[in-house]
Amino acid sequence: MGYADVEFDGILSSSMKIYATQYPSIPAAVEKVNETQIPGRDGVLHLRTGTFEQTEIPIEFNYIGKEELWNERWREAKKWLSATNVELRFADDAEHFYKVSKVVLEANQRVSKRIGKFVAKFITKDGLNYLTSGKQQIDYTEARYNPGIISKPVYIITGEGLCVLTVNGKTVQVNVSNNIVINTELMISYRLDNVSQNMMVKGNYEELYLQEGKNEISITDGFTCKIIPNWRCL
Repeated sequence: MGYADVEFDGILSSSMKIYATQYPSIPAAVEKVNETQIPGRDGVLHLRTGTFEQTEIPIEFNYIGKEELWNERWREAKKWLSATNVELRFADDAEHFYKVSKVVLEANQRVSKRIGKFVAKFITKDGLNYLTSGKQQIDYTEARYNPGIISKPVYIITGEGLCVLTVNGKTVQVNVSNNIVINTELMISYRLDNVSQNMMVKGNYEELYLQEGKNEISITDGFTCKIIPNWRCL
């Protein structure tokens, strides 16, 4: 996977003989900030929200091949880049990825009978860089150190009965029937068979976020807890 190779939706551009012409310019993530004016106080008070704006990563691609296959290659590219809500990864940073909501394609320029060139604009969900290691399911005792910024993990609890999950001193009560998945990003709970369990959770999803650095996590004895930490960074 050379620098000009881009992985999108789990597919390498090189597998279609399509390559980035140069390293992409990647904008920094921008946090949404609320501005509040307070009577009698100079300036504006800026309140951080912990949420981030979409960003746009433009990448110029080109390809070369047989003249009679020029249009076919373009059709392959359009199909590949039509995926939504998938991952974007670069060869020189393979252990990280961006969450992309959609791709906006510009017109394909036919440079010659054999060469095509086009720009794809990848619209990220939040401009953040996610760690591939953060997609793995690990024991909660292994998730106590967050290497990035605040993350929104998924908790998978197994057991039977009333369980108390405590994260950094904040508690959530969970009525577990065999298993339950608590998705703090989507703010929903469900069983592994996808049956809704929203009514079985009492507490605030935000209080289950993993803070930067060290975190204290505990669970009622008799239950097991796995975490998909969703590590992310700016």
